[in-house]
Amino acid sequence: MVDQAREVILSLNYLEYTPDPASKQRIFQKIQEETHPGERSIFGRMAWLRAAAVFLFILGTAALVYFYVANRPQEGPSFTVSADKELLQYSNAPGERTQHVLPDGTQVDLQAGSTLEYPEVFGTEARIVRLEGEAYFAVAHDSDWPFNVLTEDFAVTVLGTQFNVNTKSSFPSVALVDGKVRLSAHASKDAIELTPNQMGLFDKQELSFTSTSFDPNDVIGWKDGYLVFREASFDEVVEKLQAWYGVEVAVVNQPVSDWSYTATFKQESLENVLLNMSVLRPFDYRVTNDSLILSFRK
Repeated sequence: MVDQAREVILSLNYLEYTPDPASKQRIFQKIQEETHPGERSIFGRMAWLRAAAVFLFILGTAALVYFYVANRPQEGPSFTVSADKELLQYSNAPGERTQHVLPDGTQVDLQAGSTLEYPEVFGTEARIVRLEGEAYFAVAHDSDWPFNVLTEDFAVTVLGTQFNVNTKSSFPSVALVDGKVRLSAHASKDAIELTPNQMGLFDKQELSFTSTSFDPNDVIGWKDGYLVFREASFDEVVEKLQAWYGVEVAVVNQPVSDWSYTATFKQESLENVLLNMSVLRPFDYRVTNDSLILSFRK
């Protein structure tokens, strides 16, 4: 609606009319003939005032809309699909990880509890997908056909590369394995470019990016079946177990807050992971259907 209002404003053209002396005289005589003193003229002036007020209100509103549009931050590529193309959506349940091949040959590993949307046929100007959650992208290279990943907070623009996007954490991140990417925030003008082995972190409060190095096994090992804990708190452990194995965790006698757990598992069963954990912090567990009960010993 704002874009349409801007187009209307820009399309307006005003032509100044300057009457000749004869026309001025005719207009003046016409006004004298139709204007009468008294109550009617007062009402007429009030009507003109009301009309002028409405006109000024409309003009002021239009000006505000125009300046808002002209100065608002750029939001990057928009996710649009033409009527003749189908929008494909894939959502993984907790404990479910899937692989997808996009229309251009790009390969995507989609993490549990995540959603990926893309058109069945990409547009001619750009390849655009939308992600909620976490995914690993191996983008098919094409220097004339940019690839864009849209998340809730920012856009990732690449030409051909491999990277991981995670929007689940309190600081959404992009970890670059190969190539080069540019991150652009939606709600601000902040942007950052990453080189291999750099990870960009987005601060939702400051609406800005920072960069750091990362351990590939910790960040992207999940796509190869690695379940990684690095000095994880108890709440982080529970959250990962629920997402990785698709279980609801109930806790009896929750441990103290100094819990810290570090371990790496590759395609291990839930029972084997729990056995390893119970060596460090004694507890009993019971798995029934999609539920896990942890009972810590006092």
